Amino acid sequence: MNKTLKRNHIIAALLLIVTLGIAGCGYRVRSSVGSLPEGIESLGIPTFENRTSQFKLEQWITGAVLKEFNARTRIDIHSRQSGADAVLLGEILSVQSTPVTYGSRSFGSAFLVTVRISAKMIRTKDSLVIWQNRSFTFRERYTLNSDVRDFFSEENPALDRLANAFAASLVSTIIESQSLDSPKP
Repeated sequence: MNKTLKRNHIIAALLLIVTLGIAGCGYRVRSSVGSLPEGIESLGIPTFENRTSQFKLEQWITGAVLKEFNARTRIDIHSRQSGADAVLLGEILSVQSTPVTYGSRSFGSAFLVTVRISAKMIRTKDSLVIWQNRSFTFRERYTLNSDVRDFFSEENPALDRLANAFAASLVSTIIESQSLDSPKP
């Protein structure tokens, strides 16, 4: 009985050592909450400029970006330029829908929506561009219902999914960007 108790203590001690060793080896769970450069306590995100004919695309994308920044940062985010430490400006340059699959009557049954956007973050106190990407390109696939009686266009839901994917990528890129430490004149 004494040997069994001693063996259990040794096993428990070894497990404790292994557990502490693994916990102390430097691996950490990274927080999804990020930060912007020092001194930026508020961010203005006005409605992106829409240079396309796609109705309300600027509203979908700007709304998704506002929502994503609110979820991923702890700073004040609002939809106006005035009174913010930095401003994120966006311009939707193009949107294109291309058939990728054809149905039995030579009509497109699956499409690829491609949107190209230019975005930059400007520090308001000195007008320095602290982050910029002139050509974000995002794609989203959508399918048309082949039965005309049950027709439902998937383009708007595809654009909504695309706006959310764009916003998540944009916010991640800005938060994780090393170029934020060195503003560009």
